[in-house]
Amino acid sequence: MKIKLIAPSPHREDALSTPFKLQRVNLPLLAALTPPGHTITIVEEAVETDDINQDVDLVGITVLTEYALRAYEIGDAYRKKGVKVVMGGIHPTIVPDEALEHADAVVVGEAEGVWPQLVSDAASGQMQRIYRADKTTALEGLPMPRRDLLSGSHYQGRVPMPIGVETSRGCPYDCEFCCIGQSLGSQYRVRPVQEVIAEIESIDSPHLFFVDDALALNRDSAKKLFTEMIPLGKRWLAQGTVSLAEDPELLGLMKRAGCLGLLVGFESVQKDTQDEVSKIRNLKVGYYEAMHRFHNEGFGILGCFVFGFDFENKDVFDQTLEFIMKSHMDCVQLRILTPYPGTRLYKRLISEDRLFSHDWWLHGYPPDTLLYQPHGMTADELINGFARLNRQAYTFGAMTKRFFGMSPWKRTLFGCMVYAGINLSTRKRYLKSLMNSQPFAGASNPIVMR
Repeated sequence: MKIKLIAPSPHREDALSTPFKLQRVNLPLLAALTPPGHTITIVEEAVETDDINQDVDLVGITVLTEYALRAYEIGDAYRKKGVKVVMGGIHPTIVPDEALEHADAVVVGEAEGVWPQLVSDAASGQMQRIYRADKTTALEGLPMPRRDLLSGSHYQGRVPMPIGVETSRGCPYDCEFCCIGQSLGSQYRVRPVQEVIAEIESIDSPHLFFVDDALALNRDSAKKLFTEMIPLGKRWLAQGTVSLAEDPELLGLMKRAGCLGLLVGFESVQKDTQDEVSKIRNLKVGYYEAMHRFHNEGFGILGCFVFGFDFENKDVFDQTLEFIMKSHMDCVQLRILTPYPGTRLYKRLISEDRLFSHDWWLHGYPPDTLLYQPHGMTADELINGFARLNRQAYTFGAMTKRFFGMSPWKRTLFGCMVYAGINLSTRKRYLKSLMNSQPFAGASNPIVMR
């Protein structure tokens, strides 16, 4: 068979949730697990355009909730041509019946264990409607991802595009707003260090991105990995929790292994909200000290903040700006809390009759649309405070002030280019997104916590 694997991306600038792109690992890994005798093509719409007229027999689409509309559009288009379509990923795992309206088959859970059988069934014309993974994937002995099938460009403009590498999977935290545990398992699993090292050595680019949802939760394994990476001469980015700063030895090894920066989920600066978010509850280090330790190692920090938690009040916007500026945060990602299907947050908001749209992902709302009635402040207070903070954090004065409080890594020409590129592109995208309408603005009075 001729198989095409697609990672959708909406054709709109405000759809991007991160200030840079990377070559992901999920579809190349799926390609490597495909039984021999089939021809495989991979399309990442974030970096290239799909040719729907290409001759294919089976199309596999990985679906995130925010990209569901685009995924369904792709699925419908191929099915009209008589091509079989299968969907997998977080969103179809959570709402398989919905995905089946636009696909011939759906994979529920991690695909590695069921993909070879699915391909065999498709080749024989006996594909089932649902392929359900009955257990989490063992990460030992995974094949080398087929990165040779990806687009040959390692650059987006002048900035290198990091190559995705996975070292672990699953998350033991049970944050109300996240469905990673439900879709990838609550058990934190790590790949054998030597297998990760062998994969890294096979990548011809020096620029990597660890795609783990929670990097280095297993401290012993992480320290062994970073120690083995030191002589490889790679430069890398990753996403992790604030708790990484609790271990100075770990941070030192990360630096020596080539870490340039981290995407860190601070979530909220207000203590009551921090106590409600599992991954930052009971931290042994404060936020300012964490930033000091990150910067002391020379890491650039993209700090992520979410607004609209039940325990927040309207003071959170001024308090967040103060923290961003005083800590000289390198770049910030500001988001309005999104109630994703499958999360405890989504279910609770429905039970409390606070969710404005139960299937919001099917209506084309842009990112940072307020989709529920908040606690503690009105909808307008949340919307207006969020917009004001975006403008304040990304004035040229604020970006310049943060730059001159910069950490050592940005004193290189490359570091300065990255700082300027990420901040300027983020400023442009955020300020443009503030012009999007908020369909539920003016929604009632705040619900006061008791």
